[in-house]
Amino acid sequence: MIGEKRTSKYSGCLNFSANALARVMTTIADDEYGRLGLTASHAFLLKEAIENPGIQPKELSEELHLTPSTITRLIEKLELKKLVERKMEGKHTLVYATEKGVVMLPDIKRAQKAISRRYSDVIGPDMARQLTKMAYDAVQALVREND
Repeated sequence: MIGEKRTSKYSGCLNFSANALARVMTTIADDEYGRLGLTASHAFLLKEAIENPGIQPKELSEELHLTPSTITRLIEKLELKKLVERKMEGKHTLVYATEKGVVMLPDIKRAQKAISRRYSDVIGPDMARQLTKMAYDAVQALVREND
């Protein structure tokens, strides 16, 4: 019995399983992105700002599935680190990566690959692809249903 994993009585509950998976994935992501001084959300937002200069917070909110207030807090943290800056154009706020932020893109991509490798090595690449697709398809369907 030592070393055996017990199945939780809640394993049949999608809410429980999804949250448990999210906690495990967050731990892995925090380990990899933490080496860069970022959280996963900060890394995704910074990557978007690098790849889409002048992106609007509303677009970031939609792409990252985060509330506008969360996007604002993430931008503020990245501004403090001098990785992004906001510029006003008329009544629109535009987000740009700074030079310091842009040079982090290769490190962010390496961290993303390391995260993928860590879970793929455990659950296998096929299951990783299937789980990713199924999870995102479920997110899309549930978001549409609740809009």
